[in-house]
Amino acid sequence: MLPVAILAGGIASRLQPLTETLPKSLVVVAGKPFIVHQLNLLRREGVERVVLCVGHLGEKIEQAIGDGRDFGLQIAYSFDGSLLMGTGGALRRALPLLGEEFFVLYGDSYLDVALRPIEIAFRRHNMPALMTVFRNDGRWDTSNVVFDGSRIICYDKRARRADMRYIDYGLGIMTAEALSGRSVDQPFDLSEVYADLADGGRLAGCEVLRRFYEIGTPAGLAETDRYLRGEQMPVSDHTRKYYEDIGALSAAIDQDAVERVVDILAALRGRGGRLFVIGIGGGAGNASHAVNDFRKICDIEAYAPTDNVSELTARINDEGWPSVFTNWLRGSHIGANDAVFVFSVGGGSEKPQISVNIVEALKLAKSVGAKIVGVVGRDGGYTREVADACVVVPTVNPALVTAHTEAFQAVVWHGLVSHPKLLQHDMKWESVSTVAAPKKG
Repeated sequence: MLPVAILAGGIASRLQPLTETLPKSLVVVAGKPFIVHQLNLLRREGVERVVLCVGHLGEKIEQAIGDGRDFGLQIAYSFDGSLLMGTGGALRRALPLLGEEFFVLYGDSYLDVALRPIEIAFRRHNMPALMTVFRNDGRWDTSNVVFDGSRIICYDKRARRADMRYIDYGLGIMTAEALSGRSVDQPFDLSEVYADLADGGRLAGCEVLRRFYEIGTPAGLAETDRYLRGEQMPVSDHTRKYYEDIGALSAAIDQDAVERVVDILAALRGRGGRLFVIGIGGGAGNASHAVNDFRKICDIEAYAPTDNVSELTARINDEGWPSVFTNWLRGSHIGANDAVFVFSVGGGSEKPQISVNIVEALKLAKSVGAKIVGVVGRDGGYTREVADACVVVPTVNPALVTAHTEAFQAVVWHGLVSHPKLLQHDMKWESVSTVAAPKKG
């Protein structure tokens, strides 16, 4: 996980007199200094290193928080000095502590979102910076962003436009490159950097679905206090994060890989080849469902070895687990016209030996010239190494790799069977134009 810079150097004039002798980060919210809530949230998300960019009364923050060991974090401090550097100038000064890439978080924002999907989005866009945005429509503050779904088209905190539906969420990813042209001695605002990047088409965007909380105003402070006390939490953290992760996965799926699978399956059907779908555990259940869809919807001749429990268990008993798929494929006379489709969380591995039956099946497929495709998780394993096309479900939450991968196997294959290049027959409800209303009486 990337390090995080927290911008905590402002004088917090809107909270005075509370902040005349106390930095905003140490204002008590729900029984604790606000920065404690922020640091606990970052640790929950897997962050290991934090750089606090401090200015006004910053020494009090360092005295209260220390080196971070009490939070399971490594915390360093970058001080503005005698001149307040502004949000951008503070980041520029802190670059030696931050490195080439880092998250940026405003010191008065509580943003209860998953960080890993945002980092994945940043990698995919390959731009100098990324801004997270929230569909605000003027509800919680004045909207200031035009967002096209992947890129920030316009960002301006002063000149408002009618098409500004989104707001800067208060969390971004910045690179040293994006700040390299700025003087280390001159104050400037981070918003200037974002605006310049957006104008140049070089600012990626990532939409988040969980609203923001802030303590920059007395009203925001009171609302955030209620939230952190649990008075405004209608759903559990697990439920919220699970569905946020699903949205992030959808955005992060390699759609080019999906299209390559489509083309391979279309060519397979064109030459009259067969599709053998293999999986273990949840992957076996997905294989059975997928076989039905490929046969019924796409007119692709498809089979799954795990559908025949008698043959499957007999082969395991008589021939052993590692060869169960290989010998079944041999019995099916797999050849160069055919293809193997793998549903697996890990994709199989020779070292360590995990899902060896998948590995052996793919070796056989390669030896006879059959095509290999798959939908797998983690790093893709052996399947990704040898496949002609492979969709890897990204890891956005290490605790839910299996759940996310097996769920998205269904998402991907349903996208395949409904693709215009493969779809041959409408699905049931799509083929029913009207549904008769039940008769009364």
